[in-house]
Amino acid sequence: MKCHIPGSNVKVLGRTVHALARFGDELYLESLPDCILLRTLNAAESAYAMVKFNKSFFSYFNYNYFSTEDNEGLKCKISMKSALNTFKSPMHMDKQVENLEIKLDPEACKLIFQLKCRHGIVKTHFISILDCKAMQAVYTKDTVPNRITSPQRILAEALNNFQSSDDQVTLEASPNSLILRNYIDCSMDLTKIIRTQITLKPAEFDSYTIGTETIITFSLKEFRALLAFAEALNLPLQVHFETTGRPAVFIVHNGTTFEAHFVLATTKPDSATQATSTQNTTMERNKRKDASSTGGSAKKKPHLDVDISKCLDEDSHLFNFIDMPEDIVMNDELISSVNKSIVNGKDRGKVDLMDCDNIPGSPTSKTTIKSVFKRCFESTFDPRSLVGSVLAENSDSD
Repeated sequence: MKCHIPGSNVKVLGRTVHALARFGDELYLESLPDCILLRTLNAAESAYAMVKFNKSFFSYFNYNYFSTEDNEGLKCKISMKSALNTFKSPMHMDKQVENLEIKLDPEACKLIFQLKCRHGIVKTHFISILDCKAMQAVYTKDTVPNRITSPQRILAEALNNFQSSDDQVTLEASPNSLILRNYIDCSMDLTKIIRTQITLKPAEFDSYTIGTETIITFSLKEFRALLAFAEALNLPLQVHFETTGRPAVFIVHNGTTFEAHFVLATTKPDSATQATSTQNTTMERNKRKDASSTGGSAKKKPHLDVDISKCLDEDSHLFNFIDMPEDIVMNDELISSVNKSIVNGKDRGKVDLMDCDNIPGSPTSKTTIKSVFKRCFESTFDPRSLVGSVLAENSDSD
């Protein structure tokens, strides 16, 4: 297989690779007589993407260039990370790249991307082939009862109201409105969740056909990725879906050169959780209030007298002025006795407990000094009576 892509279309191919990288870690390439297919699948096998580039997308296309036999075409699987290294900055590739050549030899183990840039610069990327097989998903899009064609701006602005931490989005379709809301799991703490719900009217879409009212839930990460792809190419988005449990198909195409299909698995929303979420939140808040009122007072009351605790419960001011009980008020005789004990140095243990402001000073170490130099403090001491050599002579008088 050998093909040439003009510089204006290299930007589209680069954006396609970056969009597929948000779905899966491996890129499947298949060459057919009239097109080239790029596919990927996420790790959970809940999101699939396929992009088809027709012959008109290339300036030169030959699917069996390296073989004279009329075979079915070549298939290979490469690492998505290696493909991203080839298209690092797709926004500016149309200004830098004049032509891109892709070659795949069935006897070789490399997929070759050769970028011919301006000023005669040629960049060649040899990407290792991981496997020689193709991948195909089974889904239907033409016989579904629900079809919506929307400008990408409408859905992109609606998703801007959702939190980045939301994992799934629930779509509720009816003939009169389309509702988008974040999915809430029953295991989550309902008091810490922000609920988001957007209602769109049929007049806001290019076409709106709902044959069966349904509610479906799908991944928000892949939905953001395909919306970003449609926004980058400034193309409308077609949504084909039916009942819960059947895949939802999102299509982006320009009619002649390429067509992209994004298939997302749908799950049934927990209707009980969605309907009773407000009731559960109220019950949870009431439980917390009861626990804080009973548990908090139970912790504080054992440390207070009965009269004081009553004052705290009845009065809601920041400061509560409470009369001290008579049995703990010190009279004048008790204060005078305490002062006498401080002066006389008696009952030091009681003084430390009763009066913390009058702290006695630290004792001196004269006793220890006298025990070491005892003879020096004697009045009859004569230095000449010392026997032996003098290690430190007397200093001068000045």
